[in-house]
Amino acid sequence: MKRMEKVKKSVAHINSNKSLKEKDLFCHGGGHCQTLNKKLTYKKVPESDRQQLLDLIDTVIKGLHNSDYFVPYAQWELDSMFDEVNYAYLYGAYDGDKLVGMMQLYVSQKMVADMKEACGLSEYKVCELGGALILREYRGLGVAVHLGLMLWNLAKELGFDYMIAAAHPDNKSSWKTLDRVSDCLKEVTLPDGSLRKLYVRKLH
Repeated sequence: MKRMEKVKKSVAHINSNKSLKEKDLFCHGGGHCQTLNKKLTYKKVPESDRQQLLDLIDTVIKGLHNSDYFVPYAQWELDSMFDEVNYAYLYGAYDGDKLVGMMQLYVSQKMVADMKEACGLSEYKVCELGGALILREYRGLGVAVHLGLMLWNLAKELGFDYMIAAAHPDNKSSWKTLDRVSDCLKEVTLPDGSLRKLYVRKLH
């Protein structure tokens, strides 16, 4: 009971926090949103780029300092990458024709059910921001900032009430940014056994 009361109080705090600007959601510490690389193109990833997408995923995950930072995709997820009804919206960053970064907005309520319950948001329409993978040589250029803002606006257009994000407790580059703009409700162990810090922001 006490745990649920704490969650409800945290959600109430999120509901009342109206001071943050949308552009601040994914700006890195120090307000480096102006470092966006304007030479890159940002857009929805077309299915014709499936092989590029799979190569990007494979390259980035294999190069992670800690493999626990990213929950590996199941085969059904790889097969569903372009299913915007039952899985997620997929946006990418391009350097010319080369896909150099990606991010997803998971919209399936079945997929996010456990996180909704953990955050005390079962009665709301909730989406999850995730799948952020960027080639090493393109990091620090604001790629995640730009993709995150695009998906933030998309989530509002789609009528979601809340957006959830998750970060590994040891992944400082992720949770330090999220700590600035949202409330970490709790640390949870996902069904696959991975530990994550859950963050929530109200969209409307």
